[in-house]
Amino acid sequence: MKILLYIFIVFTIFFILILLRYRITYTKVIKGTSEVTYKLIDLGQQDMFRYSFESIIGKKRRVFLKNKTNNIEWIYVDNKDFEKLYPESPLKMKEKNYTILFNFETKRLVFGGHHRTKITDIQKINKQPEVLKS
Repeated sequence: MKILLYIFIVFTIFFILILLRYRITYTKVIKGTSEVTYKLIDLGQQDMFRYSFESIIGKKRRVFLKNKTNNIEWIYVDNKDFEKLYPESPLKMKEKNYTILFNFETKRLVFGGHHRTKITDIQKINKQPEVLKS
């Protein structure tokens, strides 16, 4: 019984530390504009733990930026915003010759990285989307 209690306490402390790591932010808001870089396979970004945490617990998806703002290469957005940024398959978007330009707001995390991002404006533009395999 003591072992189960210790295991529970360790997992609880671990979960609280992870939650604090990815939720404590600075107050300064970073605003930016970018197009979406569509990656068909999302691997090898050296943040597997954060990606797993955001996708399973936070229900967030990663979006890659074409125009890097403040050295931000990717952001995490809500599923509803992700569906707006990916209205259909990137290959179909390439055939129809349009891509998505969007404005966003985010904050820096105290322990590195960026907080969940809020999409403020989305526009379709007539331009070839950047589609990468990985």
